[in-house]
Amino acid sequence: MPQVRSHVFFGGVPIKEDIAVLEGKEAPHIVIGTPGRVLQLVNQGHMKLNDLRFFILDECDKMLIEADMRQ
Repeated sequence: MPQVRSHVFFGGVPIKEDIAVLEGKEAPHIVIGTPGRVLQLVNQGHMKLNDLRFFILDECDKMLIEADMRQ
C-alpha cells in the first residue's frame, strides 16, 4: 500500500524534526510513537487528534505503573 504513509516519533530526536513531518505535505496517516513524545506533540498542538480512528496502546500496564505517564 504505497499510498499509506507512516512515521515513528520518539524522544532523542529534535522535536522540530517531528513537527516538520506533521506539518509537511506528506504528513503520515499512521503514527507510531513513544507515549512521552506523542503526548508532547499533542499538548503543544502539533499532533491533532480530531480525525483519530484507532488508538492502540502496547504495554499499557507498564505505563500505568509509571507515575509520570498518568497525566
